Amino acid sequence: MLGGHGFGMMGMMGFGWIINLLLTGLVVYFAVKLALRSQSKEKA
Repeated sequence: MLGGHGFGMMGMMGFGWIINLLLTGLVVYFAVKLALRSQSKEKA
């Protein structure tokens, strides 16, 4: 049980960090995409 918990902690530190980075990147990407789309609509 302790071994599994330790492995889970390692996973959270590594894999969780990668997932968090990817999710942040997606959120920023879509936010910028929507912002640019709204700006282009306002300009047009």
